[in-house]
Amino acid sequence: MTVSTLNFTDATDAVDAGDYMWSEDMLALEGEQADYERRRAEAAGKHRARGYALLCQAAAQPDGPEGDRLRSLASQELRRANDPLPEAKRALERLERIVLESCGQPAVLVRPSLPDHREVYHRDAGCKHISGGGRYLLSCGWTLVGAAREVGYRACSRCGTGLRSTAP
Repeated sequence: MTVSTLNFTDATDAVDAGDYMWSEDMLALEGEQADYERRRAEAAGKHRARGYALLCQAAAQPDGPEGDRLRSLASQELRRANDPLPEAKRALERLERIVLESCGQPAVLVRPSLPDHREVYHRDAGCKHISGGGRYLLSCGWTLVGAAREVGYRACSRCGTGLRSTAP
């Protein structure tokens, strides 16, 4: 998830923005899950086929270093078949955490900021703590609270309280 393209003026309030963005993210998550499962099944099948082929080659070899090497390679391929796309799995789990954290929550306002320099998110457009480069609300954007927390934003001490946390 990235900071949404939903501008401050595109939603009537935080609840409206949160509902809209959460439903879009749910649809995107469903699509990502289906795509991941398809790619995982294909990759697992390829690893299993290579593992079985290596086992057949190892069975044809007399006892010795070549047979041991082939059995070791077959074992590695069969283990890879259990989790063939670890990076894609971690990315999908991250999306799931964001959607879970944002479920039923209003959207929050974030200001664009420099990478690795995250500041605060705001629940209320009337918050007097919106300052600096984001002083003008048109430079703020809506995002889901889970996405804001995931990239390092923290709740505003004035208006950011009151959001429940589902994080473990």
